[in-house]
Amino acid sequence: MAIQELSQKKWIISPLNVNLQTEISDALRISPLLSQLLMNRGFTDVSSAKTFLDSTLSLLSDPMLLPDIKKSSERILDALSQGEKITVYGDYDVDGISATALMVQCLETLSRLYWNQKSTIDYYIPNRLEEGYGLSVGAIEMLSEGGTKVIITVDCGVNSFEEAKSAREKGIDLIITDHHEPGDNLLSSGKDAASQNPMSCGCDDAFGLINPKLATSDYPFRELSGVGVAFMLAWALGQSASTRAGTASQDGQAGTVHSPNKKVAGEFKDFLMDAIGLAALGTIADVVPLKQENRILAKYGLSSLQNSTNPGIKALKEIAGLKDKAIISSHVGFNLGPRINAAGRVGDGKKGVELLTATCEDKAKEIAEYLESENKRRQKIQGDILKSAREKILDEVDIDSEMAIIISDDSWHQGVVGIVASRLVSEFYRPVIIIATDGDVGHGSARSIPDFNLYNALVKCQEYFTDRKILISFGGHAQAAGLSILKKDIPEFKEIFNTVSIEIMQGEDMTPTLNIDLEVKLSSISSSLFKEIKCLFPHGEGNPVPIFSTRNVKAVGQVRRFGVNGKHLGFYVRQGDVSFKTVGFGMGDKIEALKQNNGNCSIAYVLRSPYRKETNGMYSNNMTYKEDIELELKDIST
Repeated sequence: MAIQELSQKKWIISPLNVNLQTEISDALRISPLLSQLLMNRGFTDVSSAKTFLDSTLSLLSDPMLLPDIKKSSERILDALSQGEKITVYGDYDVDGISATALMVQCLETLSRLYWNQKSTIDYYIPNRLEEGYGLSVGAIEMLSEGGTKVIITVDCGVNSFEEAKSAREKGIDLIITDHHEPGDNLLSSGKDAASQNPMSCGCDDAFGLINPKLATSDYPFRELSGVGVAFMLAWALGQSASTRAGTASQDGQAGTVHSPNKKVAGEFKDFLMDAIGLAALGTIADVVPLKQENRILAKYGLSSLQNSTNPGIKALKEIAGLKDKAIISSHVGFNLGPRINAAGRVGDGKKGVELLTATCEDKAKEIAEYLESENKRRQKIQGDILKSAREKILDEVDIDSEMAIIISDDSWHQGVVGIVASRLVSEFYRPVIIIATDGDVGHGSARSIPDFNLYNALVKCQEYFTDRKILISFGGHAQAAGLSILKKDIPEFKEIFNTVSIEIMQGEDMTPTLNIDLEVKLSSISSSLFKEIKCLFPHGEGNPVPIFSTRNVKAVGQVRRFGVNGKHLGFYVRQGDVSFKTVGFGMGDKIEALKQNNGNCSIAYVLRSPYRKETNGMYSNNMTYKEDIELELKDIST
């Protein structure tokens, strides 16, 4: 192995701004280093940096600023008071499942608190393989036959015009809550038109359309997750129910007066503080930016998950090996989320809702064990597809000339190809589309690299011919997308996509990059720095764990491989008279290159605690010595 193969990445170190560092650190009484980390995350003035660090629940906006939320809340409360059947219609991913569970529990809580009755509340999660994503006319017909009078969608429905029409024709009031981008006909009308007719921007057949991304929205934060929008609707329902109860009290009937301005009854507030844990689950798992309101929901929600008495949450944590541990965002992404997702990917997504709404601990444990089994099955399927996909790439793809990887197979599972595509992007650093074919049709998942906008590329492919469309359908965003295509059109689509990719990436550097927050000396690393970084918690999209780099260090002592098949790398690193224990997960194959260079190297890393059982590898509250800190490698360079 050549020495230069220690690293194949280009390090991009964030530029320093000493004057702004000083301004923010002096105003907020924080270190210049923490100021720079905040600046790297887009907080480039004192006000925004302070808001980010504070992130209290009081900074959440009034949910009544969302479009159609007031009239939708009133309709839902009418349905509850009159005993009409309400069905919550969700998506099969973690965001949709947690949103469904949250809304079901919200409606049940309101019925108990205000009407002392158990209303007819149901939920529906479509089958991924048989029905696909979102609302369907067939499902609406079935729900109508079952007596549903109000459908509340969560995490889906914003562009479901035909389905909304079907619901209206069947006498169902459809209330859509979603966070996905609206289609052109929902964005075409500005607020002037909307002021005359709140639904004038497109989906006229829905009773209400609640989405912060609508042109008609006054809500100041656009990036809520699906469960984030559902949480806001739950809060609005609590406000409206509280106002109704207050009015009843003033009329001499039972009830308690509460201010309608963001206030809810005490017991319902307790529900919201529990439900914020579900909001954190979906928000983190859906990889929305953990800034502003999402950060608040994640921050308080993780605490709620840690202390939850919800039987389903407790069973899920226990089977994931997280019982009695401090819950951090990576646990949602790598431990809790995949187990909930597994049901929707390879089994029955309803099981996830059953778990999160379970009231019996034995039943919750039984469902958690089922999800664990499904997750292991998903992992086996994923491993088989990944192996098969790598073989296909070797046989069918010219890596030197093809800008993108597009492969398909009849045996691949549609629910898992997205995960495989993500893995292959990391390996080959180019856009990847994996298509699972079934009969004449294929369903694909696409993943991309930072500098390549997948959605724009698919639009160009769809517009390539003037007389026909190469894709049956597609949707998504810059880094992830889904599509359906006729099997016979896949070879032609592969050619077109590669042509479009070359046009888009002309002159672009295809070298993988690693973004570095700060270059520091090892002597700068201390327990106080480690504690201060805790202010940035929780980490996630838009707020990554800080990555530092240090040049001209030396691996000392025994450089060793450890783990299964020697997959990982461990050694001590020294600069001057300062040394730290260092681990490189998945870097075992770099050991010879490191030895050939006599241990001399530069490293990129994050700080971690070796006491993972107590601190989950991130933060410790009683750091006193450098020995309490390890460096977790992200890259090694010469």
